[in-house]
Amino acid sequence: MTDPQIEKLLIVQDRDVALQKIEQELTRIPEKRAVIEARIKAEEERIETALTNLKEKEVRRSELDTEVKSREQAIIKFRNQQLEVKKNDEYRALTQQIELAENEISILEEKEISLMLEVDEDKAKFEKERAEIELRIKEQHRHIGILEEREVNLEASIVAAQNAVASIREEVDESYLSSYERVKKLCKRAPYVVEIVDHKCNGCHLRVSNEVARLALHAGEPHFCDQCARMVYA
Repeated sequence: MTDPQIEKLLIVQDRDVALQKIEQELTRIPEKRAVIEARIKAEEERIETALTNLKEKEVRRSELDTEVKSREQAIIKFRNQQLEVKKNDEYRALTQQIELAENEISILEEKEISLMLEVDEDKAKFEKERAEIELRIKEQHRHIGILEEREVNLEASIVAAQNAVASIREEVDESYLSSYERVKKLCKRAPYVVEIVDHKCNGCHLRVSNEVARLALHAGEPHFCDQCARMVYA
């Protein structure tokens, strides 16, 4: 017959394991939230980068337009000067200046048109991508909401689990309880109280000595595996 104190310790162990699982899940929630928030930040940065690129192209297009207007003003100035000069070589020099400015205008306008088309294409692409990114961000925020709800539920569960552990611990003899706590520190991971089956410890699965196997049959005091130090019973 199993030691009544061991039976109670097995309940303590089950409730301890349940509590540990809740605690572990609670510990992971901030990590999961951080991962999601990093994804959101990355998505937002993609939008900002695309907007910055568009603004830079718009600025460049505006600069080209300013340069065109500057050349047009220069042409007007050169034409007015042609009306005032008397010498042919001066007239021809101004004509060359006009032709040069007109050629520069042509080049600048080609660049401006090309840039305008590129901006229009980038805007259409950006609007499509932004809509997709915003949907992804919305979905990530939904996941954060789920995590926050889960965190609240776990915090409520952990209180109930702690109370459940505390209530059963009160029913266990102090010598068994202190031995159980010592085994928890030594083994780090459940199970801490295990059965001996076929002369083997169900914790480390190694063969126990004949003396341990014999003593485990008797109630009244804790017994331990001589391989892993877990509490054992038979």
